[in-house]
Amino acid sequence: MTTFDLRHYRARAEEFVGALDKEYYLHYSGIKPVCDTAAVYDRYPELFTREAFAWLNEIYEPTTDDDEKRRLAYLIAFNVDGYMGEQTKHLSDEIANTEGQAHIVVDGESIGLRQAGIVQANESDAARRARIQEGRLATLDDQVNPLLDRYWRQCHDLAAGLGYPNYLELYSEVQGLDYFRLRAELEGFLLDTDGLYERVMDSLSRERMGMPLKDLKYSDLPYLWRAREYDHAFREDALLPALRSTLAGLGIDLDAQRNVHLDTETRELKTPRAFCAPVRVPEEIYLCVLPHGGQDDYASLLHEAGHTEHFAHMHPSLAFEYRHLGDNSVTEAFAFRLEHLVLSRQWLDIALGFTDTEAFLKFANVNDLFFMRRYIAKLAYETELHVETGSLDAMKSAYARRLSRALLIDIPPENYLFDVDDAFYSACYLRAWLLEGAFRMMFQDRYGGDWFRKPAAAAWLKELWSNGQEMRADRLLLRYGGGRLDADPLKHLIERALGR
Repeated sequence: MTTFDLRHYRARAEEFVGALDKEYYLHYSGIKPVCDTAAVYDRYPELFTREAFAWLNEIYEPTTDDDEKRRLAYLIAFNVDGYMGEQTKHLSDEIANTEGQAHIVVDGESIGLRQAGIVQANESDAARRARIQEGRLATLDDQVNPLLDRYWRQCHDLAAGLGYPNYLELYSEVQGLDYFRLRAELEGFLLDTDGLYERVMDSLSRERMGMPLKDLKYSDLPYLWRAREYDHAFREDALLPALRSTLAGLGIDLDAQRNVHLDTETRELKTPRAFCAPVRVPEEIYLCVLPHGGQDDYASLLHEAGHTEHFAHMHPSLAFEYRHLGDNSVTEAFAFRLEHLVLSRQWLDIALGFTDTEAFLKFANVNDLFFMRRYIAKLAYETELHVETGSLDAMKSAYARRLSRALLIDIPPENYLFDVDDAFYSACYLRAWLLEGAFRMMFQDRYGGDWFRKPAAAAWLKELWSNGQEMRADRLLLRYGGGRLDADPLKHLIERALGR
């Protein structure tokens, strides 16, 4: 019988989180070709047993202190995530390594599976984009989907083994979220924006692609959102200077932050998307970027910089659970807070000298609406997927139907498992959109459109950052005067930008 000690468990948990994030950083930065999270799990065998899960729940039930009960709730969610990860560690590594090493061949050219989207986004020939997409989907279905099928069926079985009817019920309890209620509210947002979305997407498709929305193909989307005509404003060589100047306006000297490690090295296996790895919060944070230019590169870097500065500014005295765990909707909201600077006329002018912005701002707001609708459809699909307890074959058509209905584009069914986030992370993104929408209005109302240059706004943002993730998204918004967490502020912002 294992004897557990809460202080020791928390210390070991913090060590584990740091080691796992370091492994992810080393692999996705291209420093370490092979991802070996299994070796990390093997060093912490006591953390993620069913016995540990039962012990934490036994402690939680009689606890009456609000702070301790909240910390234990976060710790139980961490334990469940870790239990799933430990039980699937070898399969997860196989999936990551298969995806990282897979290649497709298009017109005699070998393209890495992870790089295929970048190549497709920069390809002006629609027929070649379609061939790249065909090769990507075929490789995904042949090499990756069989592994993902095993992975998700094992996760579903593990949830049942913990005594829950299904994976959805498990995560609804440990995350304290009613996913069906969230889905219902956001499907209301879908209905409210149906007409607006169809109108602005059709207009954008005609303007940029020379075709109505009904003729737009899934293979065209990367090129549509790449928007190369704006590269003159979003230059590769200006990416990092723009980040530095933006942070300087908030009183942050990026290069003087000893706890932030900026990785800009070019490596063959480095993922093209910027990412943040919070190895030790707030002492050791990695911001990894492979600059290639374009508006999407700027948005991605600003998003990850939002994570980075959130982690870097958390108060070091916060409990482990509030620095590394908690409601990830909060850190995603702060990531969106910086990312959505690309929707600001003032930021485009001040940071980039980009003044003729009317067409771009329309494009960027349509892009944001598109992706929010995509995530709402993803959440609806995942609430179907994660009540399954057997074969997942029928979910292909469910995925394609949900996504195609929301986006008015035929979405291929082959993405039905690849486009799924662990632990309902899609809900974190959606709640983050709602929280950031409320904060965006508050920042603009209090400090104006150039809030990112105002010392008072910077001080308030740093105060928000310093709380870590002690509070859940709805409580954080209530604490700082924003009211209820719902879609109304976001709907207002979208309609103000695009009309009704």
